[in-house]
Amino acid sequence: MVETTTSPNRQRLPHDARRRLIIETTLSCLARFGAEGTSLRLVCREMKVAPSLVTHFFSGWHELLAAAYDLLAESFMAALAPILTRDFPTARARMNAVIRYYLGIDGGGADTMGANIAFWQLSRSVLDLKPAFSHFLADRQSVLRGVLADLAAEEGATIALDDMTACFILMMDGIWLEMSLNPGGIAEQRALQMCWAWIDAVVRHPSA
Repeated sequence: MVETTTSPNRQRLPHDARRRLIIETTLSCLARFGAEGTSLRLVCREMKVAPSLVTHFFSGWHELLAAAYDLLAESFMAALAPILTRDFPTARARMNAVIRYYLGIDGGGADTMGANIAFWQLSRSVLDLKPAFSHFLADRQSVLRGVLADLAAEEGATIALDDMTACFILMMDGIWLEMSLNPGGIAEQRALQMCWAWIDAVVRHPSA
């Protein structure tokens, strides 16, 4: 039985709301304290609850981490969705909006960056995260493949879409990581130019 009080942190909440609060607190801790500084005990301390409350919702720390990564991925895809459905004058304009969002130039923030970096640090030791990583990668590949296909069609180019999509994601992740770890090291406009230099080289000169 979960103890209830009048405290905002320990008030009785519906099952799904309580579960989400645990996940959100975990993400916040990862963003603030990093992979090494975050633990189940810390999350419980931040929420002012006993560990038994968390284990009521999750089988253990690794399952909670996987759920937290799923929420981060879902939030990313949900915020990307309006860009994919919005009317743009050209496919190039849509791609530019996707790049800006992906690199966090028009969104994201320090919390998102910190949590993602923590998850990357945990990826080698927490095997339960691998399915979540794979699922998020597949989601990104699906939507970005469509954006790249539209751009190639607009340019009248024939390209290997699967290979280009995979390389595009790797490039974007690399630039995003550098911008996160070394703020100011790559200016926003320079990051955009780098992405477009690669895209244009592949789309306009696919056999090069």
